[in-house]
Amino acid sequence: MEARNVAKGDWDVRGRDFETALAGPVTPSICDADRAVRFEFRNGFPNWALYRTVIAGDDLHLAEVRRWCVAFAVAYGMDGGVRRDAYSEELACVAAWDALHILLHGRQLQPHTTTADALGVHHKTYQRFRNAIYLRVRASLDEYWVQMVVAYRQVLKAERKF
Repeated sequence: MEARNVAKGDWDVRGRDFETALAGPVTPSICDADRAVRFEFRNGFPNWALYRTVIAGDDLHLAEVRRWCVAFAVAYGMDGGVRRDAYSEELACVAAWDALHILLHGRQLQPHTTTADALGVHHKTYQRFRNAIYLRVRASLDEYWVQMVVAYRQVLKAERKF
């Protein structure tokens, strides 16, 4: 019988990393980390719902995130995010849905030119508006995620689980 060498690495010893744990089921420690992050980082975005929907893959908050993205796109569009003559509620709604789809799946629903033609706006106007919505939501989620990882470490350390 021949002895086999099995490769072992640090991943066998340390267990799950913080990012993997945060992308898993909700635990009291994760809730505590979120509470700590919300204490310092309040920007008006539904960061918990975004994190659980986009990173953890939960469907529980998807409808809330979708409604919020549309409301954000309407407010942003009416506040000068797109030219007044090009703005419509349909444009805001479709751009928000498309931005959310890119956030969730890493690709657009259909080519932006097709969507722009259906909405009756120039394709660059649509693309610029959609991308602005996407980039703002993505930036908020990225900042929240970084702060969650740090807060989660601190919570586990305080609980002496680290």
